[in-house]
Amino acid sequence: MKRLSLSPMEKEILKAVHVARRFPIVRFELHSSQEPGLRSIALNHVYITHPEDSMELVKERSAALEGLRKKGLVRISYALPAYVQSDYQIYYQSKLYELLCHTVMEAQGKEGFLFDFPAMRFGQVFPK
Repeated sequence: MKRLSLSPMEKEILKAVHVARRFPIVRFELHSSQEPGLRSIALNHVYITHPEDSMELVKERSAALEGLRKKGLVRISYALPAYVQSDYQIYYQSKLYELLCHTVMEAQGKEGFLFDFPAMRFGQVFPK
């Protein structure tokens, strides 16, 4: 039997997933009003615990979540039939979402720039 090796961040997140009633995450996306089907992922598997969380910390968590998914220890879904709005309030309040919104606003109107509004896709992590 092969033993799984988990990073400290993977262990921390896996424990949190198992004790949480719900484990909300989001995907920061860029959408285009000119081309409705055109979307781009700005940041995937965003897990924020404090509005001031840094980009580095969020990227580390994102990588840990993807590692846990690839190891078959969690399931990540962005196709939720329903969600609890209050679970996602912290994401709207986060400095990272504010940064995404400002970046899009600064780029609007520039030649060739199609992604003119930021969006959040709500997701959840489920233990396996």
